[in-house]
Amino acid sequence: MAISTGGIVEDWGPPRLALEEVRKQVANFAPRQSDQDYVVDIAFRSWHLNREPEFTGVQAAMVGRKQRRFIVWHSVPKGLNTAAAVRTWLASVLPETARLVREYLPQKSKSYPSEQLAAEIDGLREMLLRTD
Repeated sequence: MAISTGGIVEDWGPPRLALEEVRKQVANFAPRQSDQDYVVDIAFRSWHLNREPEFTGVQAAMVGRKQRRFIVWHSVPKGLNTAAAVRTWLASVLPETARLVREYLPQKSKSYPSEQLAAEIDGLREMLLRTD
């Protein structure tokens, strides 16, 4: 089981630097070891200062039948200027991410290791809480 990170970052300056620092920590937590690994992609969506967000909170993306990567979008609030603020916010929303992983991944036809992937998310949250 692995965790990857990606997304769309439109912030600049301190918010962008803070988010990039936390993205590196997330990427290093449980990196993919092979193409056969199942992965939760913690996808960040930060917003341009002059636009309203398309969504808030956490959203699951579609899961394909043969896909080994499950994308969960995280709408980064405006004004998080430090890595500590980003970590605190991310730790606060990761329980919702774990819930989506447990409940959203298909259980029929192809069984996904949803409980193991959710446990990785729980471990990531614990690491982020210890980092602050």
